[in-house]
Amino acid sequence: MVNLKSFNQFINEGLESTINFVDSCVDDILKDLTQIDSSALISKEFSKLTTLEYNDDEYKVDVEVFFRLDDDLDISKDIHFNKIPWEEINYNHYGFAIDANMIINQADLIIPKVEVHLILNKNMIPKLYKELKFRLIDIITHELNHTQQVGMNRLPFNSRPTSSKERSKAGVFGYLVLPEEIESMVEGMYVRSKKQGVPIDKIFDKYLIPFVMSNSLKKEEYFKVLQTWIYYTLENYPDADLSLEDDKIRKIVNSI
Repeated sequence: MVNLKSFNQFINEGLESTINFVDSCVDDILKDLTQIDSSALISKEFSKLTTLEYNDDEYKVDVEVFFRLDDDLDISKDIHFNKIPWEEINYNHYGFAIDANMIINQADLIIPKVEVHLILNKNMIPKLYKELKFRLIDIITHELNHTQQVGMNRLPFNSRPTSSKERSKAGVFGYLVLPEEIESMVEGMYVRSKKQGVPIDKIFDKYLIPFVMSNSLKKEEYFKVLQTWIYYTLENYPDADLSLEDDKIRKIVNSI
């Protein structure tokens, strides 16, 4: 008898190796982070924490992590974070601000690189590491998915990136519903949801509510993003845990 795998089984088999890779990567980052001396001087300049290089048959990617310490962050004065004000809300609540981006050569000539920037509240070390671990799982999975959308690591079923011109015109709401971002956002938060044992919609809200609080996203835009991400989740991750006891989530699910 031939056992034909479902599409979901096929996708999740590939995701298992991604999860193992991300676990190893995050453990390496946290190992270096926990060596930071929280009594060190506050700096407005970022220092390189670590460079992790992966080059095997399955994953070809470099991960560079930069950090600086603060104790009274004014994000509008930070040259790296001043255009993402929602991260000040996360810093005040969790003790860190985080941003990541992927650098890739679409002509397959170089190994892609993920850059992570962190601002750590020195007064919340080591308490902040518990939440940071799960955020890193999310964000590394997210960026790894981007490396699999184009270039040497591209997987055939993944979205292709929108043009730079279209991305630059998207705005915050438009960015959050770009096809390649929906794919990467949901995959990262799905993995975090499974690792943390929390419904995926709670992870969506944890990410999106600071956008609303910082006036970067209108309430109606927030709901449209949430709805779009939940639709994508139901289609691609049917085993995802959702808060169906929540009227808002139940209505979105029942509207399909």
